[in-house]
Amino acid sequence: MNAYARAWTDAVQPSAVRATGAPLAPRARRRRRGSAALAAACAGAMLQLAPAAFAQEPAVGQSIQRVIVTGSNLKRIEAETAMPVQVIRHEEITRIGVNTVKELLDTLTSSDRQALSDAGGSNSFAGGASAVALRGLGKQSTLVLLNSRRVAPYALADYNEVFTNLDALPLDAVDRVEILRNGGSAVYGSDAVAGVVNIITRSDYEGVQARASHNQSTQNSEFHESTAAITGGFGNLATDRWNVLANIEFYRRKAVNWRQAVDDINPDYGDAFSAVAPGSGLMFGSRGAPSTFSFPGNIIGQGALPGCATVNAAGLCVYDRFAHFQAQPAAHRVNALVSGKYQFSDGLEAFGELLLSRTKTDYSGAQTTYGSTTADAIWGNPATGEQRSFTYRFLPPTHPLNELGEEAELRYRFADDPSYRHTVSDQYRALTGLRGTWRDYDWETALGIMGSKTKDRSRGGFFSLSGFQQVIGATDATSDDPLLFNRAYRLGELNTPEVVNTLFPENGYDGKITQTFVDGKITGEVAKLGGRGVNLALGGEVRHEKFEINPSANLLAGDIVSNGAATSNASRTNASVFTEANLPLLDKLELIGAVRLDKFKDVKAHASPKLAARWEATPRFLLRGTFEKGFRAPNLTESAQSSKFAFDNGQFDPKRCDQAQALANDLRAQSDALPASDPNKALLAARADIVEGNECATGIASTVRNNPGLKPETSKSTTLGFAIEPVSGTSFTLDAWRIERKDEIGVKTTAELLAAEDSLPPGTVIRQSLDQDRTFTAAERQRYGVTAGPLSATTGMFENTAQTVTRGVDLSLGSRVDTPLGRLNVTGNATYLFEYKEWAPTRNGTGGWGDNLAGRWNYPKTVANLTATLSRGDFAHTVRSNFRSSTTLQGDYYDDEYSAQGCEDRGWTPAQCRVASFVRWDYNLSYSGIRNLTLSLFVRNVLNHRPPLDLYQFNSSGGGVIPQDTDDVQGRSVRITAEYKFK
Repeated sequence: MNAYARAWTDAVQPSAVRATGAPLAPRARRRRRGSAALAAACAGAMLQLAPAAFAQEPAVGQSIQRVIVTGSNLKRIEAETAMPVQVIRHEEITRIGVNTVKELLDTLTSSDRQALSDAGGSNSFAGGASAVALRGLGKQSTLVLLNSRRVAPYALADYNEVFTNLDALPLDAVDRVEILRNGGSAVYGSDAVAGVVNIITRSDYEGVQARASHNQSTQNSEFHESTAAITGGFGNLATDRWNVLANIEFYRRKAVNWRQAVDDINPDYGDAFSAVAPGSGLMFGSRGAPSTFSFPGNIIGQGALPGCATVNAAGLCVYDRFAHFQAQPAAHRVNALVSGKYQFSDGLEAFGELLLSRTKTDYSGAQTTYGSTTADAIWGNPATGEQRSFTYRFLPPTHPLNELGEEAELRYRFADDPSYRHTVSDQYRALTGLRGTWRDYDWETALGIMGSKTKDRSRGGFFSLSGFQQVIGATDATSDDPLLFNRAYRLGELNTPEVVNTLFPENGYDGKITQTFVDGKITGEVAKLGGRGVNLALGGEVRHEKFEINPSANLLAGDIVSNGAATSNASRTNASVFTEANLPLLDKLELIGAVRLDKFKDVKAHASPKLAARWEATPRFLLRGTFEKGFRAPNLTESAQSSKFAFDNGQFDPKRCDQAQALANDLRAQSDALPASDPNKALLAARADIVEGNECATGIASTVRNNPGLKPETSKSTTLGFAIEPVSGTSFTLDAWRIERKDEIGVKTTAELLAAEDSLPPGTVIRQSLDQDRTFTAAERQRYGVTAGPLSATTGMFENTAQTVTRGVDLSLGSRVDTPLGRLNVTGNATYLFEYKEWAPTRNGTGGWGDNLAGRWNYPKTVANLTATLSRGDFAHTVRSNFRSSTTLQGDYYDDEYSAQGCEDRGWTPAQCRVASFVRWDYNLSYSGIRNLTLSLFVRNVLNHRPPLDLYQFNSSGGGVIPQDTDDVQGRSVRITAEYKFK
């Protein structure tokens, strides 16, 4: 037996045997020494395998069963592939301590941790869902499969992005996850540009197993989540000719607000704020500080309104917004999977599968505010396309609470605002099919229906425009309204449900997507070449899809202040045919070719070819490489009838921000010169914050419509790598990869539009007139050189505007040795990013490549993990390290705000202008000494290290108030799991 065969024998686990049939036999391996033995041997390195409970040497005489591996339609021995495929098995999932499929995929070194999650989706069009994105190319470019077939997308698009909701997939039923880390369009069609995630559930399982786990932070016990699952398998396919598997899984996560966690925030955030407050753009005050937008409110120059419970040193009423800022939302999920097989004969088998899921996510936030000096809110009316605006007015002198005898600045918080968002989503997939053999060929066909339905409802956080006008008063800057805040709504009182419902009506979306499909394929050996088989696969698929996104009537009418609306109502049928073949040119050299032809409605037929090669240079060294063209067809929200009205917050106005910061600095200097007892001290400092917020973190309405003339996105991906076994039991792989994507569908970012405003067609960037300026007085405009009016809106449509190129290296390590203390298994994965560039259509007026983002914010050059497990008797100890390299805060070329000079202008140190590197250590203890029971203790972040400061996120997403990484306040966490198998 050669070294590769020995390595493969050591690496195979019982779960792998169950999943792929009989284990590899020594006799069979000797017969296929030239190709099968080598490919099988590479599995120890190329596949990330759980380090304990390995199978014993298979009995001589057992036959090899060839299986389908992700990335190919050809049946082959597991891991006999030229493509870089990573495999994570059930045992390892337990040991790395994840609670959900989303958490599992976030551990990949090739995964983007900033991809959408339900925990951070409160401001997303697709709240209540989670996604995966490989290679930083977005969630639409990573195809997610369940048992090698698609699942229905989430029923709400995230603006224009349609994706698979990972929260609807059960973790407990997973046997393994296979990740194809390069393009897969030649096999799977549209969307597989960056890679493919294939989640494979247990098969032919017998018995009943129950599992329960609870995860809780040791630093802040409010952060906790629990799961429970039961799996039952009945019938033996070999003896009874049938098998049924049923799994149901429950997940619950507790809601936590920032007041419960604010004392645990890294104090360096507060120190950084204090050090950089002048000109920093950090608008709302330091960590934990209360807000003067309060209930029952403040009249500036007069003081707190009657009934205020807490006042500050300036005599103003304050509000604890942190008790309402949400650190994480509550979530409840139920996922169920039932699958079955029935064997009619040795050559004919029926199969079926049913997936059901319900997910609920409950978001909440701070109640709505009203401030007389707050910048106008600008948004659009989706029904007419016209701009809408909301002006925050001064309290009239006739109001009974205004004692100043003149218009007064009001700062108010609507304490009766419900301020919630509830998202409920149901997902299903039902399929049935037949598979069998005909002569020497294997065939399979299936038909199915799948869908997703989401109900998303919100109340509060924003006014109804018509409701505000009805119960409070005027919303435009020009009209005189002596009855403002003196109608049905009463300041400083808890108003009636009827009034509150009028002011804050429920609004939201109903999304529904349905797909039906039929597919089929046949594979087998069609010829011999040099005594080796030439295998061929042929197949096709027809799929019909329908997508509906319907906003509530008040959103569709533009009645909810500052809220956009997304609509879609379209359907289409697409069809594809594909073929794949291997060509054994030499005894140790094999070529694999594939091509798939896809036809979508209103899009030209698109061919996706692939060519791959693998060469066993020596018994311990394998070379492999691939070249593939991929594509993503325009989805139904991009090309078919749809529209998007969004409000883009936190934008930097290049024509007004510098002047605003100069004014804010002068206001703060005036404030600093006053004694603490002077009420103008707080007012001047507060106005400085508002001035900066209006122009350096402003909101802009954005109108985008569909484009029926869109072309598909296309890509070219290449890989070149090797697998080597320098010593027995230790193997290593390296794969260099490059992906170039063109004709990307999207819109020019607001930052790009603003940076190139003067070179764009009129009407692309819309500004208000200077007489509507709420930031600068006429005298201040002259003093600070303000010549452009306040930003209002941008307009556009989806276009094939951009392209991206990224390249890097993936490395993996697998080693297994016997030690005096037990069997030690070590696995590791690392991704090094050499380059990530995006084409900027507006750069220099004609377009050009942006900066290399490798090493900049959210694009660390190195992401790695290393896992070591020591197994002895009933105990298994696992230690895992997770590493991310440092990044600068700056984004692309137009991001002057976080450039080195921008940080220096803010007063930030070089260390504060970076996100430092970070290593987290985890530990897992597993004990199986009690019959049928396995107990596990997982400790995440054993050393209780804080994640590094990220002032970019703190400033932009957190508003200068809270960090957006809850790891900072969770610290170390402990997960206890019990798994019992009933006999």
